[in-house]
Amino acid sequence: MEVVDAVNTKHLGITARGVAILCLVYVAVAAAMAPTTYFAILTEYTLKKYSLALPLFALFGMAGVAVFSRPSSPLTFIVEKLRDRVKGALIVVGIFLLCAAAFSTLKHITPLYVSFFADPVLAWLDATIHAGDPWKTTHAVFPQPLEPGLFVLYGPVWFVQMVGMVLVAAFTKDDAVRTRYFLSLLLVAVVLGSVVRILGSSAGPIFFQRIAGGDRFADLIAVLGTTFSGKAMIATSDYLYSSYALDRTVFGTGIAAMPSLHVAVALLNALFLSQFGRAISYWGWFYFAAIMFGSVYFGWHYAVDGYLAIAATALIWRYSGRSINSQIAVRENSKLAYSTPRTAVVESVPGTSVCVGPAKAGV
Repeated sequence: MEVVDAVNTKHLGITARGVAILCLVYVAVAAAMAPTTYFAILTEYTLKKYSLALPLFALFGMAGVAVFSRPSSPLTFIVEKLRDRVKGALIVVGIFLLCAAAFSTLKHITPLYVSFFADPVLAWLDATIHAGDPWKTTHAVFPQPLEPGLFVLYGPVWFVQMVGMVLVAAFTKDDAVRTRYFLSLLLVAVVLGSVVRILGSSAGPIFFQRIAGGDRFADLIAVLGTTFSGKAMIATSDYLYSSYALDRTVFGTGIAAMPSLHVAVALLNALFLSQFGRAISYWGWFYFAAIMFGSVYFGWHYAVDGYLAIAATALIWRYSGRSINSQIAVRENSKLAYSTPRTAVVESVPGTSVCVGPAKAGV
């Protein structure tokens, strides 16, 4: 079999442009629904926070990769990477900033239209599936001396890895892998972050008493109140609840439990890192496991929030790969229809292949 052509920007141009257009539609919807909130988040929080973080992350991240990838000439590596991808990466990052503000806007305004109705049902489902509240199990099996580490992974590291993965994807030379990641990230934000969130509108165990009433998770709050990490999580929940109750736009604004976007994005990043080899993928899978465990341990989510996020994200990742490969196949079939009949194997998303042919000569 003969390799006719590799996937390049031309083959994936429509797909990449399509993802960009969908992102801008998502932004337009958020801006139209709540223009004041959207532009406040965009200017006061998203641009200020990310505009400081992104250049620093890009600089140190690229320097670190250069040292390991090309220790003999790291500066040459950086120059080549910037020459190859800086224009495309700037566009990607710009669209990401617009979408980040849109996501926060929709997360903030959703409770204004749909109340938190699902917490009692999700709490019951969690306890039924696990023969008791799963947060109790996590505290029983996890050594408390390790709690500060879990806190750092769930809190400060979250922002670093989120921005870091976007930058890694933006500078990834493989067009198929890059487009697949951002298509998946968009679908996670829209399908899970908007549609499923409305269908299962809930706040989570840490907010249960203030949202649903009763002392269903009073023991959880009491346990969290005994450690520095737990107190920090409670303080964060107070900050978010105040934003919700007073309808104030603040950084990180919005309350939502079902489904867990923390778990969804952590899984997506693990799947993305798996495209670059087994060694680096271990870090992605470790972080995903820590986020899934920590989301229940600290009371931000019911375990079922994570389970649904895992299943849906896996399907989205699979769909995005097939969608990109199908477009590649269509383009190759169209091209080969006017050439000599032959069988072709086309490079596609790593781990999959698209076999095209034999093709018919002429039409």
